[in-house]
Amino acid sequence: MQSITGDLQKLRSGIEALPNDSVCKACGFFNQEHPEVQRILNDRDPQQKQNLIHIARCKCAGRKAQAQKDNEARYADSGLPTDGHQRTVANFDKAWAGTESMVEAVNRFIAREGPHMLVLVGRTGTGKSHLLEAIGWEALHAGRTVRYDLASTFLNRLRHTYDDDSNQTVHAMLTGYQRQHTLLLDDIGVESSTPWVREQLITLVEERLHSGGWMAVGTNLTKDALAERMGDRLASRLYAVNPLLEDVAVVVNTAQDYRA
Repeated sequence: MQSITGDLQKLRSGIEALPNDSVCKACGFFNQEHPEVQRILNDRDPQQKQNLIHIARCKCAGRKAQAQKDNEARYADSGLPTDGHQRTVANFDKAWAGTESMVEAVNRFIAREGPHMLVLVGRTGTGKSHLLEAIGWEALHAGRTVRYDLASTFLNRLRHTYDDDSNQTVHAMLTGYQRQHTLLLDDIGVESSTPWVREQLITLVEERLHSGGWMAVGTNLTKDALAERMGDRLASRLYAVNPLLEDVAVVVNTAQDYRA
């Protein structure tokens, strides 16, 4: 703040004032394309030793450019598939028998209503991934940060941190996931089960539940099948449907594989 104030005082302290119609009403600095701004500042600083032209530049354009850059990075870092077909609730086949409750639950989640953890359960090819992606796109369009991964991709990224030259640690990566406004994890239970895999998944889910962050997951496994494959802890957390706690919404999709 002191630097900005000092810069403005320096710019306004000259014998010849900068024209009023060159002042940006938002930031208080000046439109450099105004011919009188260029002339006056060049007269004050002919050798450009004080860099007055740069100091005077309206800051709004820079903020707008940075905001655009940040927005592009937010989309690029989301992990959502970029195959040219943006999957949304609007282009999901709502006439597909057995998907009604899943679509309803997804719409509630998108509207930030109900439990912060949504679990979509159903056979392969019944629209779970489509609707998880739809949640992600809606969150991005609303200005939120998003991370979408297959469970196997998430685990592979964690493994690669051990020999990554960037020195990113497992803790740093998990912290990055937890900072996302919306976290989406697809195909839980497909990956090979090891004690390390089970520990990473339960840590991710439990920390998300503890923080109250929004997370939606997809799985082909029932609670019993998930417990057998990935352990009781993960199954009990993802299928925690105690109505008094309201931590998790579990929706069982009864649709048949549309590719069958």
